[in-house]
Amino acid sequence: MKSSADSFFENLVSTKEAEVTATPPQPATPPKQPSSKSLFSHPDAHPLILDLSLIKQLGMEWFAWLPETLFAEIERVLKTSIAEVNKLKILAVQTLHVTTAYWDQWEIFEKTIQALNGVPPQLEVMQPPSLEFLYAGVDMANLIRREEFDEEVGRYCAAVFLHENVHYAPEPLEFCQVYITQPIYTCLDCDKVGSAMPPFDGLCTSCAGHFDDQKPLNFKPDPEKIEKGHGSNIVMGKTFDPEPTKKRFEELDKMPPAQLQGAIREVPEDIQAARLISAIDFRNYRTQQLKNQRASLRGWLETE
Repeated sequence: MKSSADSFFENLVSTKEAEVTATPPQPATPPKQPSSKSLFSHPDAHPLILDLSLIKQLGMEWFAWLPETLFAEIERVLKTSIAEVNKLKILAVQTLHVTTAYWDQWEIFEKTIQALNGVPPQLEVMQPPSLEFLYAGVDMANLIRREEFDEEVGRYCAAVFLHENVHYAPEPLEFCQVYITQPIYTCLDCDKVGSAMPPFDGLCTSCAGHFDDQKPLNFKPDPEKIEKGHGSNIVMGKTFDPEPTKKRFEELDKMPPAQLQGAIREVPEDIQAARLISAIDFRNYRTQQLKNQRASLRGWLETE
């Protein structure tokens, strides 16, 4: 039997891909703001504005409606057509309202991030988002509700950063930093180099006897060896050090845009920092888009 998360995931990826155009990067000229009549047919409608409008018009009952019922009611009540790209956004915010799968399962997380950014999710293949879409999508989801991200989502986000060759994750993606850094330890007694990723207990697994228990997959240290002090003589290290990029990002992020381009050097920490600034700028653009649309529709959204 399908779970609710599975059903919403299938709904999310069932929108006609050929009819959807991905949300473009920040345009050179500001787009025309959607009106109350054109909101659902406007391709640049912000997902959270669509969400606010649906709560105003339909209450919270629509959270549990199937797509065919939901879209038919929108067209009937609001007397409007719905752009295919906005159907994606609506299903994405619906998923965020009714299930924690976005925070728990990397597959749902990935497809929801794409849908929030107007990109058709593809069930058959992985679709790692760009850092721009990742930052914008996580920020949007946080405005709807905040939940703790599961380890597998943290590891997935870290893979996106490492794929982009970026070793530092500013907020709101700081939860994946440990998985980017990939801490390691070196045992000064046996020279073992091992992973210190969570749930690392601060002990050398060889010297502390984590694998000596008769029960398979116990992974608990031997109490007698712990009592004798075995396994604690270690030094910590990092596979990917975020500090150089963090320092440079904070320096460059304070600079006026006119000075920024000339200040970026062709060294790894500057290149990584520049990628982060681009991602944060896109996140800020989407935040400003939300503010602008909410301001232009304030009277309509706030009327009873």
